[in-house]
Amino acid sequence: MPLPSTDTSRHDNTLAVIRTLRDQGPVARVDLGTLNGISSATVTSISAELLQQGLIQERPPETPRPSGRGRPKTLIQLNPHAACVVCIKLSINEIQLVVGDFSGQVRHSEHHAVPTLTLSADDLEALLEEKISAVCAQQLKGFQRLAGICLAVQGVVSSQSGTIIWSPALSFRNAPISAQLAERFHCSVLLENDANCIASLLAGQPAYVNSPNLVVIMLGYGIGMSVLINGVPFLGANGSAAEFGHSKYQPGGALCACGRRGCIEAYASDYALYRAAADHLALPAGDSAHPSEQQMQALTQLALQGDPVAQRIYEEAGRALGIGVANVMALFNPDLVLITGSGVRGFEAMQTAMHGAIDDALVAELKGTTRIESCAWDRDMTCMGGIAMTLTATDAETLFDSQTKSVS
Repeated sequence: MPLPSTDTSRHDNTLAVIRTLRDQGPVARVDLGTLNGISSATVTSISAELLQQGLIQERPPETPRPSGRGRPKTLIQLNPHAACVVCIKLSINEIQLVVGDFSGQVRHSEHHAVPTLTLSADDLEALLEEKISAVCAQQLKGFQRLAGICLAVQGVVSSQSGTIIWSPALSFRNAPISAQLAERFHCSVLLENDANCIASLLAGQPAYVNSPNLVVIMLGYGIGMSVLINGVPFLGANGSAAEFGHSKYQPGGALCACGRRGCIEAYASDYALYRAAADHLALPAGDSAHPSEQQMQALTQLALQGDPVAQRIYEEAGRALGIGVANVMALFNPDLVLITGSGVRGFEAMQTAMHGAIDDALVAELKGTTRIESCAWDRDMTCMGGIAMTLTATDAETLFDSQTKSVS
């Protein structure tokens, strides 16, 4: 989309100010200049324009200093109602819709049980249009614009063409989806792998910002991975790179949701762990094909409390995970392997076997200085990452839209 000004540096500085305010929260103008390496005069001019356009707002001055010397700083922040985005997380038999405001905060979240494997491509498109339309009608009042939509999918997607290539949540393949949604809702539509959404969020956090070669492994119903090389996601030729869960642990072994046998996911995912335990342990009733958090917590507690059957199942999962991590370390030599996702609840029961498998698989020189850490799953980072990615991708359009309205 063309910009009303040909001043590229001015445009870039304005976007930098917006993104700093989103990352940092309320910031004084003088600090914005320091953080972005631009002059105070430029920050003052940019902030005046953004205030006029309704993209930022001033907070009340800070409490005066006890000494009474110096004016308290006036902080500016993004106007959360300047724009919003909708992120949809698609997984097996469930979709989640989340509304994020212009500052990147979640304003609404809802879950829907859906028999995803029975849907055709047309069914999925119609369902998404229905659910997005409903959430827009109910939740978007007060926002100046719908900036974009993100569809975060478990499986292989082509972000460039907007095509779902393959997902274990769906029975069809190679379905273009982004273009139809963009036409229906008149906004940008991003199609992303769910693990890449998580990795993009984590990579920007202070604890991991010094790990540009980052591998994020997501444990949960399925198993996903994202690889960042020098801070850039490695997607492969058609978006199918880093399918860690479908690399092999034991050829010809346990059946995976992908239809093949012996995948790491067939041993270390939620459904695999529950499947291995269901015939031997008393667990809460529920959908054994898609175990609930209650079911998985019960199984995890049995392992941590010393139940020999549960321990054996988690040790096997740890070995499968360790063999996979060893291969990743040998191939990519990352700074950090970060293990997260809802399945990290069972990491304590897996990690001894995982480290043992890594030690057996690699000489010390191939392990090198790579760190392996877990990251608590105290919030669903998939949609948080999708919101952040969509806002970043649409900031220029939101800026252009606000500039056009202020001129007219």
